[in-house]
Amino acid sequence: MKKVFDYQVVVVFNPKAEEKNKEKVLSKLGEVLIPFEAKINSKEQLGTKELTYLIKNHNKGDFWKLKVTTPKPLNTKEISSYLNRETEVIRYLILKE
Repeated sequence: MKKVFDYQVVVVFNPKAEEKNKEKVLSKLGEVLIPFEAKINSKEQLGTKELTYLIKNHNKGDFWKLKVTTPKPLNTKEISSYLNRETEVIRYLILKE
C-alpha cells in the first residue's frame, strides 16, 4: 500500500484583499504543489478574525484552511518561498498531520 502524506495549510490574508486575488493565490498554490503530485482536497474559509498582535500593520486577518494530500513529502521551502512573495498573504502555517 502506498503511503500518503497529509498536510494542513493555514493561510491568513490581508482582510482588505479582494476575493478574486485570494482565489488567484490559492489556485497558484495548487500549481506550486503539482511537482509533488499533491492536491488540495478541501478549502475552507474560516472568516475574518481579530489578531492578537499586529502582523504587517493589520489587526485582522482572513483565515483559510486547506487540506493537502501527497504521495511524497512536501518541500515546504518552495511553498514558503511562494507564500512569502505574495503581498496579499500576511501569515501562513504548514502542518503535517
